[in-house]
Amino acid sequence: MSLLSLENVKKHYATQEVLSGASLKVDPGEKIGLVGRNGGGKSTLFRLIEGLEQPDWGKIVVRKNTDLGFVAQRPSFGKGVTIRQYVEGGMEKAREAVERLEQVAHQMAEAEGEALERLMNEHGQLTERVEVLGGWDIERRVERVLSGIGLDEALWDRQADTLSGGEKGRTAMARALAGGHDLLLLDEPTNHLDLPGIEWIEQYIKEVHGAVLVISHDRRLLENAVDSIVELERGQLVRYAGNYSKYLQLKEERYQSELRAWENQQDFVRKEEAFIKKHMGSQRTSEAKGRQKKLKNVERVERPFHDVRRPVIRAPEAKRGGEKVLETENLSAGYGERVVWSDLNLRIGRGDRVGLVGKNGAGKTTLLRILAGRAAPRSGKVVRGHGAECGYYDQETGDFLPDGTPMSEVRRRYPTMTDGEIRSHLALFLFRGDHEIEKPVHALSGGERARLALSLLVMERPSWLAMDEPTNHLDLAGRTALEEMLASFGGSLVLISHDRQLLDDLCTKIVEVDEGGLREFEGNYSHWREVKLAEAAEAQAAANKRTAERKAAAKKEAEKQQAAQKAQAAAQAAPSAKGGAPSAGGGGKGGAAKAGGGKVRNPYKFQQLEERIMALEERLATLNASLMDEAVYRDADRTRDVQFEIAEVEAELEQANEEWMNWA
Repeated sequence: MSLLSLENVKKHYATQEVLSGASLKVDPGEKIGLVGRNGGGKSTLFRLIEGLEQPDWGKIVVRKNTDLGFVAQRPSFGKGVTIRQYVEGGMEKAREAVERLEQVAHQMAEAEGEALERLMNEHGQLTERVEVLGGWDIERRVERVLSGIGLDEALWDRQADTLSGGEKGRTAMARALAGGHDLLLLDEPTNHLDLPGIEWIEQYIKEVHGAVLVISHDRRLLENAVDSIVELERGQLVRYAGNYSKYLQLKEERYQSELRAWENQQDFVRKEEAFIKKHMGSQRTSEAKGRQKKLKNVERVERPFHDVRRPVIRAPEAKRGGEKVLETENLSAGYGERVVWSDLNLRIGRGDRVGLVGKNGAGKTTLLRILAGRAAPRSGKVVRGHGAECGYYDQETGDFLPDGTPMSEVRRRYPTMTDGEIRSHLALFLFRGDHEIEKPVHALSGGERARLALSLLVMERPSWLAMDEPTNHLDLAGRTALEEMLASFGGSLVLISHDRQLLDDLCTKIVEVDEGGLREFEGNYSHWREVKLAEAAEAQAAANKRTAERKAAAKKEAEKQQAAQKAQAAAQAAPSAKGGAPSAGGGGKGGAAKAGGGKVRNPYKFQQLEERIMALEERLATLNASLMDEAVYRDADRTRDVQFEIAEVEAELEQANEEWMNWA
């Protein structure tokens, strides 16, 4: 039975029909990407599934006892509740399942006959449910999720209600992710995550046991993490098997097939109507009437809808400047006493396509604003090349008057344009009709603000572009149009983006920003990731080598000490062998073995200790070898788990070796 079933669901807001007969089924374990235009009703659909709103028509059925997970829009944190406690609270169903499993296991020990069979069936179902809910290792699961989405360990025991807005949002998402639900609803989960966090959540969606329905405009995530795409278009849900690229192919094939069917029917109708018109009233009147009757009963095929609306973003004409766009000399930046980075040197030449990457808070936006002349460095300077003029795109798109409209914002910057020219230009960015071009800026959605900012940017004539998260708030059609524009732009480009596809397609150089400064990498995002993974593997191999060398040295020293102790014991036993008086304490069980005046410790326990050391060494070797496995080192979550276990095994091994060396 399906976890979720939507049957002919309709939803209106005043005169606007958001859903007009939407139907969908979600089965256990499915990973589905939900796509569609901004404002098309995707979030409304989620609110209906969550039960926050009710449909005007149709049915939404969630299977009985299904654990439905979603991210609270306005999370409520109890007083004094820490991040860790709040996230663990989302695993209550998992705890209940584990407790019931333990009860059933105890009852099975005493049950017989039908009762035993019933308990065995329940035990199997509970085992599967605990697996889905992630109940086997709740504490480790919580820590893995918190680390994965980029919440620093220093925050985990901080009171949740003292966090920033972005941190609260990530905490709410961590609670939903850790819960291991039967069906998880995720609405743009990659928003506000850095690149490692985006890659982590992509892997999480692929590997989690439960079903996932995710709204996303991240093309790479839709390509790698889902097994089907559901498109919400004109209030209807259409499902396509496969990932994002397969969806594009199947959608085009479906449209072409439906278009041919419509064209064939239109051709048939035209021919029939021509025959009827020609022969009505002639000797073939009866035949014409028969065809007319049949034509009336033909079920007409609707012309297939093909939404070609997307912003027409023509690249601004790049002003030609010198070979050097800009060069920095020992830049530093910070806030108050905190230094974000210092002594930063970077050169951007004509035609360079640079992607700035780094963790959230690393100072990427600060650097971009300094390069664009929108902020001053704490120290150092930016030397600009001849004719270098920057076109700057702000991710907050906040350079608008609060009482402005799309029409007035264009007129304010370009007063010589006529109303007709402004209307025509805004129409390219999907602002059409008086209602849209006169809509107050404060009432615009995030996507509309982004389109307005881009409409103003392309009217400039810069020699280079500095763009901070330009794909934020844009739907898939808008992202495609923006990428095409940037690809055709003739000047240089410096780009901050969490859209991995954009970084891959546009950038020829990646600059990694962190507290240590910056590093430059030739190539696109994928090449940078390969280099970073190779470096991580090399560093781990070096660490493994150092560990092996330390172990070998410790073993050699232990063998040396053991040999010395045996020689000492032999020397002390020599007088007795020559007939001297027996040592005090001799004659009892084990009394003949002495070292330094005391009895040698239990040899059986010593053998157990050596066996434990060998087992730990074998386990450590296996773990270290697994880090070289591509399936592990390409998965940040699995790599982190292996590294945690390596640290635990090394600590236990160090303690065992110390006990072995001091045994006598």
